[in-house]
Amino acid sequence: MVEINVEDEDEDWDEDEEHYCYHERYDYRKNSVSETRGLQRLATGKTYDVELPEASGRLILGTNKGWLLTLGRDLQISLLHPLLRQDIPLPHMGTFLHQPHSEEFILYVSPEQAPEVFIQRVAMSCKLHPSKNNGMYSSNPIVMAIYGARRYLAYARLTDKVWTEVFFPIMAPFIEDIAYYKGKFYALNGRGDLFVCDINDDSETQGRAKGTKIYSWPTDLDIGMNYNNSRTYLVESGFGFWLVVREFKAKYFKAPHGARVKYRTCNFTLWKMELKYSDHHSELPSCTCIPENNLGDQALFIGRATCLSLPSSEYIRPNCIYFTDDNLDVFYHVGGGHDMGIFNMETHTIEPFFHGKSIHPISPPLWYI
Repeated sequence: MVEINVEDEDEDWDEDEEHYCYHERYDYRKNSVSETRGLQRLATGKTYDVELPEASGRLILGTNKGWLLTLGRDLQISLLHPLLRQDIPLPHMGTFLHQPHSEEFILYVSPEQAPEVFIQRVAMSCKLHPSKNNGMYSSNPIVMAIYGARRYLAYARLTDKVWTEVFFPIMAPFIEDIAYYKGKFYALNGRGDLFVCDINDDSETQGRAKGTKIYSWPTDLDIGMNYNNSRTYLVESGFGFWLVVREFKAKYFKAPHGARVKYRTCNFTLWKMELKYSDHHSELPSCTCIPENNLGDQALFIGRATCLSLPSSEYIRPNCIYFTDDNLDVFYHVGGGHDMGIFNMETHTIEPFFHGKSIHPISPPLWYI
């Protein structure tokens, strides 16, 4: 594999590279979304075509705990298990509290205009295991979603008819990531504020769940966050709760046929989030963040799917971060998919794990674990 030293200046940013070519916007409502999906196995590096008729004509917006979140042309959201071929409907996209009917919506992005970017990320409270008892399920997980151009937060259970809003009394929206860790949902915004979501306390908020801030980054602490050139992730794992900051290099320039942008990941910063509870576990935890530069024998997997960690193996490298292209701000207009690789925490180098082309105007590459 070819290694890239991310500290060096790049001389290979050719404006004519196909990786960064401009694509006209793809309207999946007018064009067919195939039932055949590509799947690459990390262990062998081979790519397989998988027939998934249940996903025909549907976008795959994310993955979590073995399930795919899919969206149809009718704006119906579903959970799909690609191996069991089971499909579970969730509340319709039109039941989110904030709909784009006012100037507060940036660029006036609506579900009808851009359904593929209306939902940015999902997280589930537990694994969903199908039961043999009359098609019922052994658990009723809570599905949390970041939605809308302002990145609001809402949740639903399998039996719900509408999405329930999470209310943040002291903040604007713009939630960057969500994760379920040790019995609670946590949300991180673009300023580095961490919130714990209490979905059982909706009496005071008139049917809305509540998000309470438990940590704010000190203003004099540089953690590498830059809203335009970085992205933040929350990663749940068996050996801790992590904040990962992903930094990009980008070049912006104009072309005769439209705007073009070149970008790629250049660095990662890692923080371990220590959550401490009092004797009464029902109370809010306190949080401290410790910088880290070593994952030990673990590897992190980040991207548009829910982030997670796995122990190293013959096919998974220790002390590395595996990442896929989820730069949605420019993804759909330039044809994303090229920004994937393996970041070594010790050497600060990046190696590719996929040598083919994964450039698609609406469907970003996703981890399925």
